[in-house]
Amino acid sequence: MKRLALAVLGAAVVGLVVVVNFTGVFDVTGVRATGVDRPTQELMIAAADIAQGTPLARVNTGQVAESVQREVPAVSSVTVQRRWPHTIVMKATPRTVAANVTVDGTVRWADQTGFVFGAVNQPRKAVPSIIMRPRFGTDTSASQAAIADALTVARALPAPVKAKLARIEYRSQDNIVITTTSGRTIRWGSAADSDR
Repeated sequence: MKRLALAVLGAAVVGLVVVVNFTGVFDVTGVRATGVDRPTQELMIAAADIAQGTPLARVNTGQVAESVQREVPAVSSVTVQRRWPHTIVMKATPRTVAANVTVDGTVRWADQTGFVFGAVNQPRKAVPSIIMRPRFGTDTSASQAAIADALTVARALPAPVKAKLARIEYRSQDNIVITTTSGRTIRWGSAADSDR
């Protein structure tokens, strides 16, 4: 009797594995994205690249999350979950615009870490403008560190200067220059000088 019960249990487990992984009973019929605007949701769904009819259990959620973060720069983090019986749900945290960054006349957005993303030549209001004078692209780690340095300076500015900030020019690691709306220039030095 005990052997029969084990055989039945084993057959049930095998049957369940077959149903979940190899039949259409639990296939993906929908992929949803939340936490961001509609255009970004559409980009996330395209980046996830999950074919309709894929068995839900066989979707590699970690791989989907990596793909979305790599291909959709406006997303700072994403979690991917299976919603049985047929849906994949991606919950995104959007990047927050901390600055408008200009390199060679082109304006892009940057988050607090200096990561550059977003629309080209559509500056946001109420965030600092950073002008990058060195000739390196916005997608390098050196550029990201330089932008983060400029943002460190922006955060360290006294309130009266912050209220009149026109732009921050990053010329080199030790040569960050602030210009106010009245045209006054402040030679700050490096981001390390921000604690003084």
